[in-house]
Amino acid sequence: MQALDATQALQVRRVSSSADLLHPGEYVFIEKRPPQITIEKKPLANPGFFRRMFHRDYELKQIVELVWPDYDVAILNCPECNTPLATTARRKIISVEPLTLELPLTGLYCKTKSFAIENGRLIRVVYHASLPADSVLPS
Repeated sequence: MQALDATQALQVRRVSSSADLLHPGEYVFIEKRPPQITIEKKPLANPGFFRRMFHRDYELKQIVELVWPDYDVAILNCPECNTPLATTARRKIISVEPLTLELPLTGLYCKTKSFAIENGRLIRVVYHASLPADSVLPS
């Protein structure tokens, strides 16, 4: 497998499930799931006169349980080491087709290299030594 040069771009391709992530540049989109809401009826220990009169001797309690993921996630393969990279709540997805991310991603095993994804193209980002790591030079 060849390393991705700073002047090259790799076309990203969407696959249907994370089990199909085999080649560099493939990605899967996992949509945000709504929270699971359950309503629990809890009997009151000592209901008052009016509550007994109107047959309301219980209280309703709404339980909201967050289900993973609570934000949109794109998981893609690193072009350098072919390990999975995932977006976080901080790295937002601007568009899914073609894939565009707000901030570059960095691989788990190649921490010195970051990759920006714009208009379905994966581009290696080169940082300038005098700039902080969060800022990106325009290419």
